[in-house]
Amino acid sequence: MKKLIILIALLNILYAKYYPNALFAHVSGVASNDTLSVRLNPNWRSRKIAELPPNAYVGVDECIKLGHSNWCRVHAVDINLGQDPGYDDTLFGWVNARYLKFSSRGYVAIRGKKECNYAVSCSGGKCRVANVYSDVTMKNNKIVAIKTKSYSRRVLKGIGELDIGGSEGYPCNRRGLDVNFYLSKHHTSKISAMSSAENFLKALRSKNLSKIKSYIHPIKGIEITNKLFFSEAGSIHFSRKSFARSYKSNSKLNWGRSYGRGNMVKKGLKSLLAQFTRPIYRISKVKILNRLKGFSGVGNLKGYEFYWQGRGKEAAYNWQGIVVIVQKYHDKWYIVGLLRDRWTI
Repeated sequence: MKKLIILIALLNILYAKYYPNALFAHVSGVASNDTLSVRLNPNWRSRKIAELPPNAYVGVDECIKLGHSNWCRVHAVDINLGQDPGYDDTLFGWVNARYLKFSSRGYVAIRGKKECNYAVSCSGGKCRVANVYSDVTMKNNKIVAIKTKSYSRRVLKGIGELDIGGSEGYPCNRRGLDVNFYLSKHHTSKISAMSSAENFLKALRSKNLSKIKSYIHPIKGIEITNKLFFSEAGSIHFSRKSFARSYKSNSKLNWGRSYGRGNMVKKGLKSLLAQFTRPIYRISKVKILNRLKGFSGVGNLKGYEFYWQGRGKEAAYNWQGIVVIVQKYHDKWYIVGLLRDRWTI
């Protein structure tokens, strides 16, 4: 038995732990007359140290994949409604993740600080968090706006309102309930993908670098090409920082060869984008793209092409466009791809 315990302990060191996007979970899939076992280690053979009743509310610290199973280390938190959780509030152990229903919304401690911070959403190892006082705008006793800041999931711990402490009763004055109600009515995902694409083009047109940067994907950056497809040679990837640096310097970059004579196109980023967007005030229609012009990427992606009519005698047959690829991240649509489309029928 001792050898088995030592072996399990050694194996646990080798298993890669990860921080899930979820900060909380409810026990799910357990019969009403049954409980979920909490283990000392992430293994069904490990010693049982506690039991969770159906629908128990817990905080999620980290998870691990063990064979075909996922295990998560959890801790007990108050459910923010004042009820007795019905189990040991010193709970700290591992449960099988198949019996957890995850959530990313609730009170959080940031690096152990028990302030009134509320997580709105988590994705890609980052969470959007608002202080329920300093980041919330009230009018007539109702929330009208919420600002959020981005934090690494690793520095956050899900807690309950009554776990915050500070004063008697509810230290956050039940503001979390108001925040949840506001989010359900004014979820940030209602800012459409197309609106983000349109606002990005307006920022490009006005040459407002700070606004342009705010629309670029904070993690994946943006891919820009002077070709008709992203998959062609000459496509350049920028992070937010490298984009700003290249835009300010406007140093010449290599955008591949032109389609006509095959000459090498060398142009500064700012100059190229000015050429892209000079005629966008004449945009007359927008098309949703079913295929993303060779853009490669995973996740929630959408593409739009904004068209404008040419000028001169052949204006009716001469059209140009600009393709914008957007991706959803933390309930907001960011720009990840941009190209200039042009053709004459």
